[in-house]
Amino acid sequence: MKAIDVFRKHKGEIVRLWTEAVFDTYPFETTGFLRTRQDPFGNPVAHMTREAASALYDAATGEHVEVESTRKALDRFVKLRAVQKFPPSQSLGIFSLMKPILREHLLPELLERGELSAYFDTEARLDSLTLLAFDMYMQNREILAESRITEIRSQHAQLARWAQALENGQPLTAKN
Repeated sequence: MKAIDVFRKHKGEIVRLWTEAVFDTYPFETTGFLRTRQDPFGNPVAHMTREAASALYDAATGEHVEVESTRKALDRFVKLRAVQKFPPSQSLGIFSLMKPILREHLLPELLERGELSAYFDTEARLDSLTLLAFDMYMQNREILAESRITEIRSQHAQLARWAQALENGQPLTAKN
């Protein structure tokens, strides 16, 4: 059995465990909903998390996947984490949660088979994917900040128009 066969054998369990670890980062009252609702429209957070977990695992283990599909799954997930009320370290720290899971479930079997280099390659790819996610996260946070600035400027302009109308003795209308 080759290293890739070991990775494939453990995929379901590792993806499930990482997904559970990500769900554990949410407030307690949210985690039950995330775990029980399977509908992608009724529970998009869980759907995007599972999608990202599978893509992340395949890419980290060297499974032949399309770069664009991996990037798309990670981007959707990272965008979600970027708009949530987590500090950046907690938003992206979830990627490091996969390493202990990999060590527990893959490392012993790969060591036994003399495939230690395959394991180290997996951790290195996971590190690279984490850095890619960091770049995506920062781009999304910049877009979010720019939209907030635009919104504040718009509100300020509206308030200035109202203040000017009041100062000139004009009644407030939707046109002001």
